[in-house]
Amino acid sequence: MKQTKYFLCGLGVLLTTSLYANQPSFDCTKVEKESCEAIICASDTLMGLDRELSEVYKQALVKAPKEDMLKAYQRGWIKSRNECWKVKDAQTYMADLYQQRIKELKEKYQLHNKKKEVSADPNKFVKTFSLHGITFQVTSFNTGSINQFTITPSGLEIDNRAIKHEVDGSVTGADIADINADGSPEIYVYVSSAGSGTYGSVIAYSANNNKSLSPIYLPPLEHDKKNSVGYMGHDEFIIIENSLARRFPVYNEDDPNCCPKGGTRQLQYKLIPGEASWQFKLVKSTMYSSD
Repeated sequence: MKQTKYFLCGLGVLLTTSLYANQPSFDCTKVEKESCEAIICASDTLMGLDRELSEVYKQALVKAPKEDMLKAYQRGWIKSRNECWKVKDAQTYMADLYQQRIKELKEKYQLHNKKKEVSADPNKFVKTFSLHGITFQVTSFNTGSINQFTITPSGLEIDNRAIKHEVDGSVTGADIADINADGSPEIYVYVSSAGSGTYGSVIAYSANNNKSLSPIYLPPLEHDKKNSVGYMGHDEFIIIENSLARRFPVYNEDDPNCCPKGGTRQLQYKLIPGEASWQFKLVKSTMYSSD
């Protein structure tokens, strides 16, 4: 009888542990039916991604400086995730969002490689990207307010010469993608300016038929009278839904730099052919409230 009792007790512990491991970061018993959270609770993959993002986000909070807008951006990301009902394949949509956000936080806050944090040159950015048989290495020493980064391609049929670019700020991240689905990748380098505003910019190149690189033009945000209202920097860039997304907090007229209260704006750009090369075209602007 005692053996049966101990067996049942042990089984209960195992079941509890198993159930706990097979849960997202939130309580599945409290979600609304047919909500995006309910879809997550029905997928082992999405539950695992949600747990991973929760852990990465906690680590990022520890490393983020006081003026960082991490919490505001995370709220905006959750609202974007909860728009899963707008797409046909909600599971794939959310899986892509989770994977990209995890990658973004690990790169920005250097959570993916602890050895880098104690290296002789912790500010140096070096990363290699590959897609469609083309490889790019992005390198920047990030030694001051003015820096030079280098994109070194390989695999292009005609021109694999390195491209050097001087920027006002530091390289904070990079991505490779094929947004226009033409079989030739693009390389995106994200830069943040020095100072409290940390104004963001993206410098991108397209591999023309996998032969050589040409720059991609992004219209200055200040030329957009509607979407630049309340803009004071703190940008984040991310590749999402075959588009380049730009997020930033919106400042009301009297908001101090530390505390924007106007919500978060997300702009999404698609690649379109221009006269001489590809350029970004704004296709969607979304406002998320700060509540």
